[in-house]
Amino acid sequence: MNVTADDRLRSVVLFGAAAAALVVGGWWWHSAAPSSTPGAAVPPTVAPSAERSVSTPLERLIAAEEPEARITARMDPDTGEVIRVESSPRAVIDLDTGSIVDIEGDPALLFPSGDLPSFNETIWREERELAPGQGLTRQASDSGARYLLQYRCTRPGALVLTSTGADVVGQLRIDCDGAIANAEVLPGSGPFRLSLSAGDRPIDIQAQLVALPSR
Repeated sequence: MNVTADDRLRSVVLFGAAAAALVVGGWWWHSAAPSSTPGAAVPPTVAPSAERSVSTPLERLIAAEEPEARITARMDPDTGEVIRVESSPRAVIDLDTGSIVDIEGDPALLFPSGDLPSFNETIWREERELAPGQGLTRQASDSGARYLLQYRCTRPGALVLTSTGADVVGQLRIDCDGAIANAEVLPGSGPFRLSLSAGDRPIDIQAQLVALPSR
């Protein structure tokens, strides 16, 4: 059988048409397929029961505290309610000056001994030797702040604290063992005075009155 030029031409045309159909068909399938973005994932469906909720009294207490706060909570075993909360004491520091701006909790736990710490609002500060029976008196005015008196003494002996025009919540007599005593000063309606006196022996004292933000 002789294959003419026209037969070969028709074969080429048919083959070309079939190849074109395959190309078009592949393009349509690729276009119709769902597109996906690299790295993107379809979020899984979470059942409502799997979502976490703050529901218990203890969880609500923890959620209300600052991230690094330490708290001690006492709970009623029958009801699960929090009946007492104790937070660890902490000092708020001014990052520019390095001084203490405020304290929360018992200052005795923050400053048990050593030199008196530096506060941002120091009304007066004294460091001196007192002879037997000698006293030191300082006066201040009430500006509406909270007042903290810190005092300590060294060398064998004792230190006595008295006040005029203010109530003092703290130790009125301390032994000179170097420990820091802390007292809250509650002024009356006007200026107030604080006096520190040595007992029957000479002692070295440190004392300061600082103002803290009112609450």
